[in-house]
Amino acid sequence: MSAARKALAAAVIALAAVAAGFAAYDFYGRGDGVLRIYGSIDMRTVHLAFEESGRIDEVRVEEGMRVAAGDRLAQLERSRYEIARETAAAQVDVAQKELDLQLAGARVEEIDAARAQLRAAEASHELARRTCERESRLGMATTRMRVDEACSQARVSLAQAEAARKELELLLAGTRIEQIDVVRANLRLARAALADAERALANCTLYAPAAGVVRSRLKEKGDMVGASVPVYEVALMEPMWVRAWIDEVNLSRIAPGMKVRVRVDSYPQKTFEAHVGFVSTVAEFTPKTVQTEDLRTSLVYEVRATVRDPEGLLRLGMPVTVEIPEPGADDAAAL
Repeated sequence: MSAARKALAAAVIALAAVAAGFAAYDFYGRGDGVLRIYGSIDMRTVHLAFEESGRIDEVRVEEGMRVAAGDRLAQLERSRYEIARETAAAQVDVAQKELDLQLAGARVEEIDAARAQLRAAEASHELARRTCERESRLGMATTRMRVDEACSQARVSLAQAEAARKELELLLAGTRIEQIDVVRANLRLARAALADAERALANCTLYAPAAGVVRSRLKEKGDMVGASVPVYEVALMEPMWVRAWIDEVNLSRIAPGMKVRVRVDSYPQKTFEAHVGFVSTVAEFTPKTVQTEDLRTSLVYEVRATVRDPEGLLRLGMPVTVEIPEPGADDAAAL
């Protein structure tokens, strides 16, 4: 190899080393004791759906709109569920009235009527008994058939009087405990059906579970939807996460709970406060969102940090720089 070629090769190697040094310098720090790692804004998204099926009667928010926790987003037609609730409420009333009747027992008028029937049955039996005795004493003056008829009627009237007495005793004793328990169980069953009908009616309205931004409106007014069919996709704004990556060499400089700073290109003069919530225990290859060629093939660890964004400036997927201060830097600054 000629001297010129050797010089050129040496120059290329030197430039490559300098470039690699600048890349590492830019990725991990700028000589100010601050470790810088890179990533992007990550949000949790939820797909909101009705728990019941039906036709959508109202959609209230558009894509890109911010919603607060508890905001009403959409509504199903309610008539079918209102009828079901009214039916269940009527069944509860019927079961309650049945229980009231069982607990109240017989009315005074019913007991008086039963006593009167008993007295009438006893009087009828007394007459039939005397007739039987009289016919039995007549001897040859009567026939055997008349004696049998009179005595048979006496036995029938005795049974009728005994039946009237038992009926009166049942009225005085009141309803059996077992029967009351059955009626009470029917009342609980009716109340459970009413609660389920009210739940289904309440679920005809779709609410925002937390503050967020509507990313997609998947259904429109008039659409038929089944239970669990998504109607909206909402990006939750609290908490907002930064997902970044750090190499093994600097892994000791970060830990869950540590305070860090976040910067974005859109607001270069603004710093967002954050704290580390998670550091992965498993290494992985650096994702392509970290645009440094030398570092794409390196093994790194995922870091997630919760970011405070009260002004709502950050957006999903926005590239960020996470600044990790040198250990003891905060204490030194305080001094």
